[in-house]
Amino acid sequence: MKNNKKLTTVLEIIPLLTLFIIQTLITSQLIAQEKQLAEVAETMVEVEMILIEGGSFTMGDIFKEGNQNEQPLHRVTLDNFFLSAYEVTIHEFKTFINETGYVTSAEGILNPDAQNTIMKRIISGEASREEIRELHEQILQYSGAGYWDIEERRWNGYEPHTNWKNPGIVQTEDNPVMAISWDDAIHFCNWLSKKNGLPVSYDLENGNLLTKDRKFTTDLSQVKGYRLPTEAEWEYAAREYGKKVRFGNGKNVARSSEINFMGDEGVYPYLELSGYAKHTMPVGSYPSNSLGLFDMSGNAWEWVSDVYSKYDSTDQKNPYITAGTQRILRGGRWGGNASEIRASHRTSWPRNDRCNNSGFRLARSVK
Repeated sequence: MKNNKKLTTVLEIIPLLTLFIIQTLITSQLIAQEKQLAEVAETMVEVEMILIEGGSFTMGDIFKEGNQNEQPLHRVTLDNFFLSAYEVTIHEFKTFINETGYVTSAEGILNPDAQNTIMKRIISGEASREEIRELHEQILQYSGAGYWDIEERRWNGYEPHTNWKNPGIVQTEDNPVMAISWDDAIHFCNWLSKKNGLPVSYDLENGNLLTKDRKFTTDLSQVKGYRLPTEAEWEYAAREYGKKVRFGNGKNVARSSEINFMGDEGVYPYLELSGYAKHTMPVGSYPSNSLGLFDMSGNAWEWVSDVYSKYDSTDQKNPYITAGTQRILRGGRWGGNASEIRASHRTSWPRNDRCNNSGFRLARSVK
């Protein structure tokens, strides 16, 4: 009888003990998962991204007041995408540099004598267009960046010591990073993607977009990591879903109280003469457009992802240009005039070119 009671007690204890062991194991796993998530969260870099709803718009110089490369007008349809609210800041770029040891295009070989010799030939007026192109390619292999002289208000060649750490203007860590090449920007995109557990978006050698399996694609929906916006995405967002507006803040008149640019000179029907900051401003210092995007006009020139090409008048769906050698800058700059900050204005440069006005912002495809 006593033995039966003992057996019953043991049988009653076994399920309870098993349950306790299972609960302990589950708790331990949850604690480990929470710790792992916390560690991942600590390494992630947060970027405020705005959902831009897709749609159709007429791309190009709808006011017919710009350059020839802003024509012809053409109809473009885009899917949803994300665009960062702000331009990439010095603080964010410094984090990337500190973690990777990356050396920017502007931090190449320092050889002032060679650089000065090249610049003298370029500005001599004696070099042919082809020779100037070759000389330009040569000077980009050295350190430095194109330098906008604040006092003289003109480009002052390639200054050998100009780079993101030394752009020649006073900046804080909340200002947009300057002297950035297209190559620098896509290296940052891939780093940020890996940092946040996403597939990389770029083949760093040829600049092509990649699927999550690292295969070449022009299908933006297959690109899962951080990237630069396409030129069409950029203009669509700057113009608040493609509305007929002139500037990236949703306005049709340029005022230096609302956009950071050279607002104290120029004769344009859309310019209200005012002041000139003579340097970048912390991101978000000026009013956003209606989509919540800041500095889509002025402050920093912004690299976009695709290759520069002439427009054609055909309808397009999620266009992404890959044929060509030049890349594109959009949005105008702190040293630029009122025409440059128009939402349709386009500038083409080699992918490793840079100046103390060039920066970027981020995009992502919607899953």
